[in-house]
Amino acid sequence: MTVPNLLHAVPVELVQIDTASTLWDEDAREAVQQASRSTPITLQGQVKWGAVEEVEMERQGVAEGADGYVLFRKIDLDALGIVLAPNDRFTKIGHIETDVYILKLQPMGHYPDQGGHTLVRAWFEDRTPAKVAHG
Repeated sequence: MTVPNLLHAVPVELVQIDTASTLWDEDAREAVQQASRSTPITLQGQVKWGAVEEVEMERQGVAEGADGYVLFRKIDLDALGIVLAPNDRFTKIGHIETDVYILKLQPMGHYPDQGGHTLVRAWFEDRTPAKVAHG
């Protein structure tokens, strides 16, 4: 059974949206006021700060940029019963206090004996870059 390893993994604190206790506007498909969040969960992840500096164009226009990503092993997420989703938040990456949100997820590391991906890359962005310094 092929299970990849993470390089230089650090603790990453994850806070997910708690959809059960959040009041939702069905027409707008968004949280009313502020979304409720779960208690923080600490995972091991391989972090890369900084994204491509050049502007990427897509058919719809300029592509959304990311400030970096955290790579997780799917086996670790499954063991804790965690399903990552866009808009989940990383509040601490290593020793750095952060307030970054998952922008998109990218399944990676596909192996035939695993029946699919073994890694998940969670691209994140800082929604208030002027308020927080990232050390």
